[in-house]
Amino acid sequence: MSSIKPWKELTFTDDYMFKKVMEAADICTESLNAFLSWNIERITYFEEEKPLQAFYDSKGVRLDVYIHDEAERIYDVEMQVRKMREKIGVDVMASLAKRCRFYLGQLDADFLRKGSLYSDLRPTIIIFFCPFPLFDGKYSVYPFHHLCTKDPSIVLPDDAEILLITSKGDRAGLSKTACALLDYMDGIISDHPLIQKIEERIHTVKQSEQEERDYMTFEMRIREERADARAEGIAEGTAKGIAEKAFRTICNQLKRHVPYQDIASDNEVSVDEVIRIAKESHLAY
Repeated sequence: MSSIKPWKELTFTDDYMFKKVMEAADICTESLNAFLSWNIERITYFEEEKPLQAFYDSKGVRLDVYIHDEAERIYDVEMQVRKMREKIGVDVMASLAKRCRFYLGQLDADFLRKGSLYSDLRPTIIIFFCPFPLFDGKYSVYPFHHLCTKDPSIVLPDDAEILLITSKGDRAGLSKTACALLDYMDGIISDHPLIQKIEERIHTVKQSEQEERDYMTFEMRIREERADARAEGIAEGTAKGIAEKAFRTICNQLKRHVPYQDIASDNEVSVDEVIRIAKESHLAY
């Protein structure tokens, strides 16, 4: 397992620091306005680290930045780290797309859980900042809506949008603020007011001993969750392997017409289970 990245080395593209920077409403608002086709005037934060995972039996979601604006549009803003691309290689786009789909579903389900109707669902925008190439690299901003495949001019009015932003695409048509922020994702520090504001924010956060302790606690908790998940996966895989081996053994015995009772005894299963396997495998006698 890799070591935890030192607190003083965290940058804007690290999940934890990205979240801390975006907790400054002015920085968050200006950063989003640089890429949106509309202008946000005011944002409000939902409760810190929205615990969506508590409402579902499936894999939960830990959101980086979960906000809504004055028009009641909901935003989930995430920083996708480079190591994700290194891990999944050519499947990066499929992984990103399915992650977006999952996040949208979780956010909608959380809203409806409170007793709202489908018609009450708010406009929801998932925004991923990616410091690695996307698609063909033709653009820096890729907005997605649900379209009719027979007539792409027909947009499904579900009020859901996904915005994938990469620092490796063509910058044509982007504002100076957008370009400065994309450069910053690549480690280029300019004198643009927004970048200087972010730098000051990071410096302030890093001076806090409490923030450093919180970061270490956060990272250890994430590692424990991943370790637990791996252990659970290994246990499930072992159980599955044992079950598959027993199934193959039973089938081999059935092919030799070993008495059902003997097969049940040898494999520590019931006679009824042996008969069920025999029928499903067309080996009954």
